Amino acid sequence: MKNIYIVRHGETILNLLNRSQGWADSPLTWKGEQQAETLGKTIKETPITFDAAYTSDSGRARETARLVLNYSENSSVPLTETETLREAAFGSFEGYNNDEMWEQAGLAVGISGMSRKSPIDLKIKAIEGIKKSDTINYAEGFEEVSSRIEDLKNLISSSEASSILLVSHSLLICCILHVLFPDGLKIDKVPNASVTKIHYSKEAFHLDYIGRTEEL
Repeated sequence: MKNIYIVRHGETILNLLNRSQGWADSPLTWKGEQQAETLGKTIKETPITFDAAYTSDSGRARETARLVLNYSENSSVPLTETETLREAAFGSFEGYNNDEMWEQAGLAVGISGMSRKSPIDLKIKAIEGIKKSDTINYAEGFEEVSSRIEDLKNLISSSEASSILLVSHSLLICCILHVLFPDGLKIDKVPNASVTKIHYSKEAFHLDYIGRTEEL
């Protein structure tokens, strides 16, 4: 059996400003650094050790991963950066006000009244609206995001590690869960520096919990 711990990065400047950040990046805030350090200490106290660690190549995820590994006393575990764990690309909506982006994305696919607080299942549908409305042709649709998730599934299933850390982003984590567990899954939210745990056994993925910051 393989245990997979998927961590969302800590709070960033653009999170604080309610601005969208997909492939665009911003550094962790002081609070975001503290969140990652606290999570690392919680992992140490649980205790959880890792055999392998992967992070999105975005700076906010990379910084979170290093803090988590250091404060959980897993600093000797090599950290591998991969584009597979990047957030969905938002194209011309990068840096947009989050509420405005989701409102426009929703309208583009026939869903009115969307905002950053809309249910995750609606946001996943509205990803196509972001791609449809993107003026620079850089945004990813759900098909592109799903293709990256298939690569991630192959990475996990072929890994010899039994305890794997993945550091990624809120919407991508929700998309991962949607792809792995498509039937009836309800996701409230994935907080900054939280852990979503799944495990892989008998050639299948199983969900343990979503978005915890304690009692891991």
